[in-house]
Amino acid sequence: MEVVLQYLGPIGQGMLVTVALTVLGTVLALIIGLFGALARLYGPWPLRAVVGAYVEVIRGTPQILQLFAVFFGLTQYGIQLDAFTAAAIWLSAYGGAYAVELFRAGLHSIPHEQREASAALGISRWTTLRKVILPQALATILPAMVSFLVLQVKNSSLAFTIGVMDIMRRAELGVNATSQATLLYLMAVAAYFILNFPLSRLGIALERRVAQYR
Repeated sequence: MEVVLQYLGPIGQGMLVTVALTVLGTVLALIIGLFGALARLYGPWPLRAVVGAYVEVIRGTPQILQLFAVFFGLTQYGIQLDAFTAAAIWLSAYGGAYAVELFRAGLHSIPHEQREASAALGISRWTTLRKVILPQALATILPAMVSFLVLQVKNSSLAFTIGVMDIMRRAELGVNATSQATLLYLMAVAAYFILNFPLSRLGIALERRVAQYR
């Protein structure tokens, strides 16, 4: 119990870092995903090829190597990043590759007849996309976006390997100081569960809500 009380504060501080990293990484990932999906669906073929290659490389290589490439690799080119910034860049890039496919699936789910009807009414392609297609696509993929956020929380745990003071790093420091590995890692498990359980329930609720309108 003494160890639990001693490390409640540090683990709580680690949760704040995890939340900050996840929010920043996810917001940037969704921006990358949206524009990447639009580029892959509507852009010229060279741009589609670049986005497609980005998605395949990110999805086909280990996460830890990507993170190390950002944090350690860029130093060889004179780019010195602190651990949190490097982790945020990696989480954004990694999540962005998956968000591209998430948005692309949502855009594909909207019937093509809606585009044809808008064109028949003289509505421009951009206006149709912005006011007709995209809002419906976002509503469709909203539950999946919540699940994506849960995955980003879990993915952020790799940041401890480069020294980010997140939940995992705080637990690791506690283990090194006290040798209470089981107890401290269970505290880390509880911290991640506290963050992710409400998000999981929200995702389920949104899935039910969306299903009602299909």
